[in-house]
Amino acid sequence: MNSHYEAPLDESIFLLKEVIEWKTLFEYPAFNHVDEDLATAVLSEAAKFTSEVLAPLNEIGDSQGSRLIDGKVVTPDGFRQAYADFIESGWPGLDMPEKYGGQALPLSVQVAFAEMVNGACISFGMLPIMLRAAATLLLEHGGTEIIDRVVPNLVSGKWGATICITEAQAGSDVGRIKTLARPQADGSYHLSGSKIFISYGDHDLTNQITHLVLARTPDAPAGTRGISLFLVPKIHFDSDSQNQVSVSRLEKKMGLKASPTCVLDLDEAVAYRIGEENRGLNCMFTMVNLMRLEVSIQGPAIASAACRKALAYARERMQGGAPDKKALPIIEHADVRRMLYIMRARTEAMRALVFEAAFNLDVARADADKENARAAKQLAELLLPVCKAAGSQTGFDVANLAVQVLGGHGYISDHGVEQYVRDARVAMIYEGSNGIQALDLVTRKLLKDEGQRYNIFVNRIKQDITRFENIERCKLILSGLHQGLQHLSSSTDFLLNCKPEAIRDVETGAADYLNLLALVASSWMWLRMVAHVDESTEFGLSKLAVGNFHTEHMMPECQLLSERVMLGAGTIDSLSSDVLAG
Repeated sequence: MNSHYEAPLDESIFLLKEVIEWKTLFEYPAFNHVDEDLATAVLSEAAKFTSEVLAPLNEIGDSQGSRLIDGKVVTPDGFRQAYADFIESGWPGLDMPEKYGGQALPLSVQVAFAEMVNGACISFGMLPIMLRAAATLLLEHGGTEIIDRVVPNLVSGKWGATICITEAQAGSDVGRIKTLARPQADGSYHLSGSKIFISYGDHDLTNQITHLVLARTPDAPAGTRGISLFLVPKIHFDSDSQNQVSVSRLEKKMGLKASPTCVLDLDEAVAYRIGEENRGLNCMFTMVNLMRLEVSIQGPAIASAACRKALAYARERMQGGAPDKKALPIIEHADVRRMLYIMRARTEAMRALVFEAAFNLDVARADADKENARAAKQLAELLLPVCKAAGSQTGFDVANLAVQVLGGHGYISDHGVEQYVRDARVAMIYEGSNGIQALDLVTRKLLKDEGQRYNIFVNRIKQDITRFENIERCKLILSGLHQGLQHLSSSTDFLLNCKPEAIRDVETGAADYLNLLALVASSWMWLRMVAHVDESTEFGLSKLAVGNFHTEHMMPECQLLSERVMLGAGTIDSLSSDVLAG
């Protein structure tokens, strides 16, 4: 039972076809080699592959973990064969350019596939994220020689890739990195330093690994202005010899045990600069949207897997009821039903929101109308920090509720839900912690552009309110959405009107503002889902009931969140740091 995984194929197809309306994408020249039938067939095969090939790895990977043996990482049993099957089937390059061996499918299709991969085995899913991110970055900033040599091998999955940013003294504060890059006469560089928390920094799935490393040249300015980006191959390009890159430690972690998290040491390692000197961070920003989207879907992926196990268990587990009568399945108990409704309401809304963000990135890439493309990109940029933070929180919270539904059987490892809790936790930390996502949302996506992205978001919601206002089954959700928008408007006005010297008030309210916007966005998704269902079907009745639950039980939180946004920093700064730490 632990290895059983059912990919959410029907949910994904419903969202993409009816709610997101992916048929509009296939009309763009960039995607007109695809149609609904082909995209549906791809996702059907993906559901089969992830359920049959990847899901059995999840428990094995957690129990065995990756191991460091004689300086080399060995992945758990089955991972090498599964990865060979993965690349043979062409899965790494779904949305990558055809010129380099990809299939050039919409990002919307890729993100639906990524949910299945991560729901089946998130530890396995960590490697493809790096491949796609590295290929995207190199296509934007790499020279022709590097692109032609490296990108096809990443798109095919033949080579691995990592993103090397963090150092022991420099986590989120990237400007403090110390890894040194010394220029050589032949145009290459020699890198020396140590990077930590490097996912798949070494492994036995591919022979070659291309590390994208942030470092600074000897005379570089201090801080982020002096950071450059380099490509460091594990194996020298022009020979079969090992570059001066080694793994000194494999981290022991709470979760994702099969995904090797390495301390990577560079000792005069041969490297090649990517992009202009001192512009490394700008190069990294190329893949910010992609990385946030990939991490965003991990939350709903784990939440969906946990939710399905909890629902199945609740139908089967007999407990309680009158002493003189047959015991009831626990799904009949009110508190269990409350938890299950919460799990579904959050999971399904967050999946829809991530799909919406992916769709807008597709439009931004493919629409020839520059104004439409710009608006789509701005909406995606607003949604992505929300998707990342709220999505990862949803993954952890829903997995935690699954443990509660299963009770003692959830706490032990037999059913696999406690692993979901452990695996989900780190998503709130990496790719920019959720607190940083909130600050990014408020300071960059709201204040910096004076609410332009926010206005696009609100106007899109209002357009859908007008579209669906005469559909009777949407009435309750419409009412809750209107109230949520009012609270969001008040909070937004407060933040926009904060003077520069009151930035501490803005920072204090940022997390609550992100959660408020996420609730309103989730209500928007529920409106669209309910508007597109057939009430005469079990699927439609289910969506309507869960959507109404979201409105009645969760949307009232909007008022509380709004009030907290507008409190300011008074209380949290009322104690000195010494007294607080006391």
